[in-house]
Amino acid sequence: MAAEPPSPSASLTSHFTALSGPLTTHLTDANAIPILSTHPSPNSPALSSLSSAFVQAHDTACRMGLGTPLRVTIATATGAAVIQTATVEAGKEREMLVGTVVARADRLAEARLASWGVEEVARRFQKTVAGDAA
Repeated sequence: MAAEPPSPSASLTSHFTALSGPLTTHLTDANAIPILSTHPSPNSPALSSLSSAFVQAHDTACRMGLGTPLRVTIATATGAAVIQTATVEAGKEREMLVGTVVARADRLAEARLASWGVEEVARRFQKTVAGDAA
């Protein structure tokens, strides 16, 4: 008897976890509700605030006609780096997913690579959810 393939959500979770390494990766919906996270406290107020701030900045840039933000990178004086991205399903702005990668500033290159992986997981998650809704 052949083994069943892993469910799409299990596959996404393991792929997401593999992306992080020494980094923190976090994926939320537009309301800052955690979907996937490698942080020990995925409901952390700090991560929720970061996600909410990104959604507000994204909304403001769009309303001002500046175009759709692709990525926000923040480096802090304490040596931390945060990269945030938005994954929006075409025509469904309210279904935005916010990907956040937190790293030490000296790992910025790794964080950039991880952010691309987080974007890919977000797109796959959206397709999986859209397939379940059909």
